[in-house]
Amino acid sequence: MQLHWLYPLAHLTLLASTTMGSETFSTCPGLYDEHYTALVRHNFRSFHINLSKGQYEANGPLVSSDTFWNYDGTIFISRKGFTTALSSFVDSALKGLSAVDRYNIVDGNRGAVAIRLSGKQSGPFVGLPLQTNGRYDVWEAEKVVFDEEALVRSWVTITPIDVMKEQMKGVIEVSGAPSNTTYGENPQTSRQFRECLRKTLAAFHLNANAGNASANAALATENVQIEENGVFSHGREAFVASVTSQNAGQGAFPEKLFHDFDILADGKLGAVEYIWQGPQKSEYAGIALKENAVVRLRGMLFLEFNDEGLVEKVISIYDEGVVRTTLTGTGGWLYT
Repeated sequence: MQLHWLYPLAHLTLLASTTMGSETFSTCPGLYDEHYTALVRHNFRSFHINLSKGQYEANGPLVSSDTFWNYDGTIFISRKGFTTALSSFVDSALKGLSAVDRYNIVDGNRGAVAIRLSGKQSGPFVGLPLQTNGRYDVWEAEKVVFDEEALVRSWVTITPIDVMKEQMKGVIEVSGAPSNTTYGENPQTSRQFRECLRKTLAAFHLNANAGNASANAALATENVQIEENGVFSHGREAFVASVTSQNAGQGAFPEKLFHDFDILADGKLGAVEYIWQGPQKSEYAGIALKENAVVRLRGMLFLEFNDEGLVEKVISIYDEGVVRTTLTGTGGWLYT
């Protein structure tokens, strides 16, 4: 099958060199041999295995001494800052959590992972007192950059905190058992195939910014599966809506402008780390239209492709709560 993209590969090369956030994007020229890649994969997979065992200290040696971690808008710098922050969750609010990698993507010295985070609240969590129910089971997204020794130099975490809190309160039902999601194998593909995936991944938001979001329908299978913050749908129309964040902001932000921070392809998997910005155009969840109100929201897409390079499945992860906190002046998620 012949695929058609709006933008040539040369544009993707330009995008990778000019639009990545300087605090997250770096390169390690010449280091992407099999040994380096294997070490990156090993270290990357170790993080959440250690975390699920409650052995957060074991992750300290896997990050650089000057590591930079943006955890849902809160910044931690240094190895000590990283492990101290982990302990504050593992030993208090989310003690006994299960963190299982579902997509673990490595592209050069960058990695992206979709984690199934589940458990029961064990203490106050982001302003929410300990709840009787307390159960949570959500997707969490992370994008990391490794140094020349395959240690994590920078880290971005995106957690749907708003969904977690609603689950903990019992507003959104969660099964009593921990998530049984397991890591999926990802057979490697040719360099040419991965270049095709990168072109497809780059097209989603370039098409949206050009006012041609509907062109993305041709990049997915007819029955493409979508999961967006726990809501399931399928089909090309739903796919177009998901990859261009039409559901985020509940229709109050129709003029979104997208900026991709990173695009990764590995085997038949892909990931996009992005941010959108848009002015409020109508009431949002009971919050009246505010003059000059602008929201910025960061998210990640994880995608599975078939042998023809078409998207078969997408998982969209972001925190809808950022919209409300931004409009009410109580905070906002923007990578700084």
